[in-house]
Amino acid sequence: MSYLFVAIIWINHHSLWRFVGPPTLGLIWINFVHLFMVSLLPFATAWIARTRLASSPVVFYAGPFVRIDIAYNVFEYRVLAHADAMRVSARIRRMARRRSLIVLASFTTAMLLAIVAPRLGFGLICGALILHLRPEVPGSRL
Repeated sequence: MSYLFVAIIWINHHSLWRFVGPPTLGLIWINFVHLFMVSLLPFATAWIARTRLASSPVVFYAGPFVRIDIAYNVFEYRVLAHADAMRVSARIRRMARRRSLIVLASFTTAMLLAIVAPRLGFGLICGALILHLRPEVPGSRL
């Protein structure tokens, strides 16, 4: 699951970079924060694998997903806010924002749910990833 998540991050990240002209220093730093958050995933993955979906490791495992998605949301917002309106309509921006917030809420809910039902929490993490399998939102010309 972690490898699939990293692949989804990579695909979505590169899809957004198409809209970036010369990157600003702020955007570069947001990108570094996002990358750092991704680097925390292997430790959480190893712990969850050793304990076979015990509650505490699943709660901890959901944490990097929440932090990574927060960093991604900031990155996506900044990129789409400066993207050419001809290439990304206001409707597409709203749909992308809505999708990103739903995924973030799902990861956060999964973290809380894992306290009492770790397998359901893990399932919710997996389900949330489905929303980002395609970087473009439905109906967009990305």
